[in-house]
Amino acid sequence: MTKSLSDLAAKIVSDIDEGFAAEDRGEPRSYIGASMAGTDCTAKMQLSLRGFPEDPIDPQLLRIFRDGHRIETMVVKDLKQKADLLVYEKDEWTGKQFRYEWLGGHVVCNTDGMVDFEDGSPRVILEIKSMNDANFKKFKRHGVKVSHRHYYRQMTMMMSMSGIKRSFFISYCKNTSQYHAEIVEYDEEEWAAMFSLIQAALDGRADRIAETENDYRCKGCFKRSACWHVPQVDAKCRFCENASPSKDGDWLCNLDGSKAVTPCDNYKLLRPT
Repeated sequence: MTKSLSDLAAKIVSDIDEGFAAEDRGEPRSYIGASMAGTDCTAKMQLSLRGFPEDPIDPQLLRIFRDGHRIETMVVKDLKQKADLLVYEKDEWTGKQFRYEWLGGHVVCNTDGMVDFEDGSPRVILEIKSMNDANFKKFKRHGVKVSHRHYYRQMTMMMSMSGIKRSFFISYCKNTSQYHAEIVEYDEEEWAAMFSLIQAALDGRADRIAETENDYRCKGCFKRSACWHVPQVDAKCRFCENASPSKDGDWLCNLDGSKAVTPCDNYKLLRPT
């Protein structure tokens, strides 16, 4: 291949990456979600709760997320058509994804669906994950609680918030197209530890898990820059250290107990410690 053709091919690949990087991802979420359930860092929870900006996501990782959604659709189809399972992808009452909320939406979890084994037992939460070969083998060997504690905690949070005491966890190996599944039961002790961290974030604590931003636990965090460096954000009450989440989904000013709507002279940007 001549250099000009090689350069053209490389430019096309570069353009794909730039196209992914340029996608508008909208406003960051402003709640503590199930994806936060695996963290022991209250600063990360706090910054997510308040909707602080996120770092740009690598184009390759965006494609991994996209492919994960595609695989979820395929897995549901296999569960229905091949395993003849009764799977509910959406809530029959809302027509949307199954969603559970606390404090008016300050704490949220969404499930991949529900499964009815049609054996007289209650429905169970469906959780689908695609994995590479190494992670898949680890899951098969040790079980999800040991192999992927963050997935285990996601299901624990979903079970606690929904009141459903079992989850059906199924994984698809992207290298070999193998399946492996596990039925996970509600772990009250695990939830107690998780709940204490969530409550700490709701109470205003923002303790970093690490001493420096180069710590391995910070490297993959989307809130890394907002945590370790002062973010350039417009003043909003939810960004203020004097604001607390209210039970109706709004924010309250800790200084006078009023509804926090417009930043005042006492506005002070929350910073993790």
